[in-house]
Amino acid sequence: MSDQPAPKPSRRATAALVLASLSLVLSLVSCGFVAVSGLEDLDDSLQSAPQPASASEVEAFAHVTFPPGTVLLSAAQSNGLETYLSARFRIPRDALDTFLTDGDFAATLTPGLRVVSKQDDVGGGNSWHPETAVRISGLDEETPGPDGTYRRLLADLDREDTVTVFLHASRP
Repeated sequence: MSDQPAPKPSRRATAALVLASLSLVLSLVSCGFVAVSGLEDLDDSLQSAPQPASASEVEAFAHVTFPPGTVLLSAAQSNGLETYLSARFRIPRDALDTFLTDGDFAATLTPGLRVVSKQDDVGGGNSWHPETAVRISGLDEETPGPDGTYRRLLADLDREDTVTVFLHASRP
């Protein structure tokens, strides 16, 4: 063995090592960023595109019964990791209490409670505007129904003879 110190690497070798290390760090950081941002879109990619829902599909999924004179204005459903349904319909004003009783909601209608918003519209489009209602009542079930369905409802009470109902239901 020799007592002489090891030769120093050249400046060119040191520069190449620093650049290679920097390149590796940047590659790992960018891969991590892509992986994390990809996870945020995972939920959306596992959901089906919204499909129109019929009155009977709304009743079956949301466990409600439409009273006579109900007009279904819009309804859409999306399936995937969770199933989402939104429906907007008009019912006679005097049928609201019966609708709520027949739906066996686990929460009561609370004046001024705004629990449904534009973001709850599964189908998109231009016909879902719960924020425009002035006199409202809402209900938000904190516990799911027997099959795991959560329901939120906003009743637009601006008209004297009818109530426009915005209903959002979801099931994991």
